[in-house]
Amino acid sequence: MSDSDVGTNLSQLVTKLEKVEFRTDRDLYNYARILRAIGLELSMRVAMDADVVAAILSQYKGKWYTFGLQSKVRGKLVGAHLRAGASAAKALGLSGVKMYASFVRHFIQPEIEAEKKAREGKGAKKPGFSIGDKPRGAAGRGDEAGGKVA
Repeated sequence: MSDSDVGTNLSQLVTKLEKVEFRTDRDLYNYARILRAIGLELSMRVAMDADVVAAILSQYKGKWYTFGLQSKVRGKLVGAHLRAGASAAKALGLSGVKMYASFVRHFIQPEIEAEKKAREGKGAKKPGFSIGDKPRGAAGRGDEAGGKVA
């Protein structure tokens, strides 16, 4: 994989992220998934670049009387700033995952519990085969199979 492939993949992910419009729960899920991929890609790339920069700068000889020791310390300090950026990119990716988990906890779970209570009040449904019902315990849309079939 060349450097241009990584940049292209990252730019494609950013383009996908820009195209997301929040209209359904699936849009939130896709947004979180893309944001996680961007954070993962960016954090790995920046962490690797931090090691490369630190290694390159530590090879600088500097003053003759320090024997290059000063350059190694300074190279590590410069690389540490990039590592902080890598951890920020990791936090970016995790924020998307946490956002969707919070959405499920605060919006989807209460609806599932309300439907469950409503069914208990009407009497239990007979177990059987049905097409188009919402999946149990899942955050997906119920109309993905084309709506209810009578």
